[in-house]
Amino acid sequence: MAQVKRVAWTNPATAVARNIDVGFEVAKIEIFNLSTAAALAWTADMADASIFNVGVPAYTTTNGVTPLAQSTRVGAAISGITNASPGVLTVDDTAAFGFAVGDTIKVAGVADDGSSTSLNAEYTIASLTATTITTATNTTAYSVYVSGGSVSRVSDTNGVAIAQENVAIRGVTLGTSAVGGNSESMVAVCYGEEPVV
Repeated sequence: MAQVKRVAWTNPATAVARNIDVGFEVAKIEIFNLSTAAALAWTADMADASIFNVGVPAYTTTNGVTPLAQSTRVGAAISGITNASPGVLTVDDTAAFGFAVGDTIKVAGVADDGSSTSLNAEYTIASLTATTITTATNTTAYSVYVSGGSVSRVSDTNGVAIAQENVAIRGVTLGTSAVGGNSESMVAVCYGEEPVV
């Protein structure tokens, strides 16, 4: 049996392209418009951004389905670290990675000026918002942040190790030819090539 995932949505008043994350590489997708009874299809043998309208029949080569596969992502991307007491990390998203007060976190891949103690280290979270992590560490004597890096969870407040989870997107982008019309109800059935054991 192959991988299969069903995704349903209702478009906003003005329909826009959307990413569908199904967790696997999509080999085929069938899209059903529940509002108009239209059916669309795409397979990996077709060109990216194309779509086949089953009911018409018509083949469109733009704004259809495009495979989407980001590389492994196991931590929040860092865009800044303060040299302060306490040190504060600016990140793209804390919720997606499950950060919590008391967690031990690891900063890796940061380019710093190398003048002192590296910012690439483990810290404890004192507080956080959607885009900041305040550590329990005084980083005033640390090297100065230059660019890059990511932060991931090492352990929770009880010292229990956190398994690394890949939260990268694997699925498809549906362009305006595939996503459906304004305020329409849609269902997509995505099929992968890999067998499910």
